Amino acid sequence: MGAFRVFPKKQQKSLPNAKQLKEQLGVNKTGRVQNFVTDDVFVRLIDYIPFKSGRLRASAEKTSPTKITVGGAGIPYARAQFFGVTEDGKPFDYNTAKGAKIGAHWDRRLVQNEGAQIVADANKYVKGLKHG
Repeated sequence: MGAFRVFPKKQQKSLPNAKQLKEQLGVNKTGRVQNFVTDDVFVRLIDYIPFKSGRLRASAEKTSPTKITVGGAGIPYARAQFFGVTEDGKPFDYNTAKGAKIGAHWDRRLVQNEGAQIVADANKYVKGLKHG
């Protein structure tokens, strides 16, 4: 019988597990990717917020890596404009002269109209990150 030939083992790189990879990429609640997406949404959202005096739009702010707030205690009409119904139950009449995207439920309208592009932008951002 012939002799068996022994081949040296190849050096194997240790691949990061999913948790490590997510941490390296910043895919978590406070990471780079989340901040990128929230910033992207914030910039796009402004075009959907009703505008008359500019006070409601000016109140928009990114309050955390995952949260954008609009309105607040200082703007009592913000709720009515968000839901599209006045305090007496009548439909809110939006002036779209300052932007065709303006309307009720601006968060949902943004996702419906631009959600696919937001995801595409996030994917492009992640692909551009260095993986370790």
